[in-house]
Amino acid sequence: MDRLTDLESIGILLSFVIVALLLVAWLTRRRRTRQPGVPRRSGWLTDRMVDEIIRTGSLSARYVPEEDLDLDEIAREEERFWSESWDEPGPYWE
Repeated sequence: MDRLTDLESIGILLSFVIVALLLVAWLTRRRRTRQPGVPRRSGWLTDRMVDEIIRTGSLSARYVPEEDLDLDEIAREEERFWSESWDEPGPYWE
């Protein structure tokens, strides 16, 4: 069997390094997307959180925000929203 030249061996080594880096990147990304826990940003529900709501009717303490919701403020904003006047559709919508 012929011995590999230095250039061929460097190419094989670089190929293995690139494949290894791609594998590590893929495994890291997969682990991050499958990792349970607190959602990435506030106001965002995960499938696991929705399943817990359906199953138990509420979320466990690890998902609930630290501050309680201000139900009075929510009611005021909802009332303000529905009390706004709505414009009639323009001539292009008729």
